Amino acid sequence: MSSDDQIEPDSLVLVGEITAPFGVRGELKMRPFLSRVEALPHIPGGVHLRYPGGREETRRMTGARQHQDVVLATFEGVPDRDAADGLRNVQVLVRREDLPPLPEGEYYEQDLLGLHVVTDAGRDLGIIEQVHYYPANDVYETADAMIPAVEEFVMEVNLAERRLVVRDVPGLRKDE
Repeated sequence: MSSDDQIEPDSLVLVGEITAPFGVRGELKMRPFLSRVEALPHIPGGVHLRYPGGREETRRMTGARQHQDVVLATFEGVPDRDAADGLRNVQVLVRREDLPPLPEGEYYEQDLLGLHVVTDAGRDLGIIEQVHYYPANDVYETADAMIPAVEEFVMEVNLAERRLVVRDVPGLRKDE
């Protein structure tokens, strides 16, 4: 466990959020924001933890296994439920260079935030401000719209041009 002032915040990618302890042996439920969670325990130097209130540290993840729609994660120095309880609502981040490449059509949240969303008919839907993670599908939120992250709606993701093109269907805008 160590403080980690030298990591540039822009180089960190959010890969999960710890929601609650699981069992009595220090396992934690984590909402995953990437599909290859099995790589997390093998990241050199550990993962970066960001606590509510701003405290940050680096800690080695010792295990990660899929369990229904969450990941059960274990961390060095978290031997029991009491210690695990102190990690509620902690964000798990990883340096971009330590992450495995993503398959075509998958993106890290950090890459999507700030994309300008337009419809195929040219309507401006704003900038992606937040990504919501639901079991059925993710949803991209702008100030004006909620866009289901499914191929029926999302037509093009262009990271180089910082643009997302979606099918123009009624109901995408929050005011419709």
